[in-house]
Amino acid sequence: MKGVAELTTIDLDEKPADILTNGPAGDERRPNRVRLVLGALALAAVAGVAGWQAPNAIDTLTKPKYLGADASTIADNLGCDGYTRAAKHTDAVYTYRDQGTCTLNGVVVTITTFDEATDGRTFAAVMEAVIPVLHPTWSGATYAAGDGWNVADARNLTPEIAELAVQRLGTGATHVIPAGHSA
Repeated sequence: MKGVAELTTIDLDEKPADILTNGPAGDERRPNRVRLVLGALALAAVAGVAGWQAPNAIDTLTKPKYLGADASTIADNLGCDGYTRAAKHTDAVYTYRDQGTCTLNGVVVTITTFDEATDGRTFAAVMEAVIPVLHPTWSGATYAAGDGWNVADARNLTPEIAELAVQRLGTGATHVIPAGHSA
């Protein structure tokens, strides 16, 4: 028959299941787009937590050993005898965490610890300004200091005690007053 169009019908129930679902017959997986969105959300959550905690983790891993420590911890690591904690001075020119005295090789030393490295540098600056004024004849007055701590001979600032402190603590350096003569 000319001019008559033929209509063909396709029964969808006869088509293989994988054509309709983009997968093998019986595959109940969610479409790829849903998995992609869920994966992106999980990755964002993990990255957010990591970004939030990374500064804390880095600080913990890179924090100097004695920064924020009590003076008794330094005394123990120095092998001091007779540690005595000093009363806290709230009116000091510098800020410190803890302070005390003990005997190191028969010499009384003062240990001062700090929560911030900048507090330790301020304490050192005060020492370097005051010692020459109070004891102008002292030559080679020496103290030991590192991030978070300062150890000084409580009487004469002898270099031997400062050197021993650096050696036993395994960190820091000796500093000779007047400033600029560090060992």
